[in-house]
Amino acid sequence: MMLLSGCNEKTFSLDSGRYVPDYTKDEKDINIVPYIFIDKDKFSIIQDIAVSYQPSGTLIRKGNEVVMETVFADESYKWVFTLVDNNKLKFVLKKSVIPNNHFEWEDGRLFSLTDE
Repeated sequence: MMLLSGCNEKTFSLDSGRYVPDYTKDEKDINIVPYIFIDKDKFSIIQDIAVSYQPSGTLIRKGNEVVMETVFADESYKWVFTLVDNNKLKFVLKKSVIPNNHFEWEDGRLFSLTDE
């Protein structure tokens, strides 16, 4: 019975909208970057609001795994996340491809959908 229940892993929802980092309440700021904007099967990663072009591309979902891929500044990027709850993404650094270590997110960073 225990083996059968493991096969029915719950699939979490991934709604369109703005996904912001989970911080402690002292760090929380609605205007904080980075954030991820998801619109169905498209995404944009906003790392700096002063820059006009932000990485954006195609989002592919496989169960609770979410893969975002694009070419940005002539280099291929891939961000991999795991849905750990409804509309809550956990960054998986070891599966991601970020050229030249040009990325500051730590493994396990959480992003949640905000209504703000």
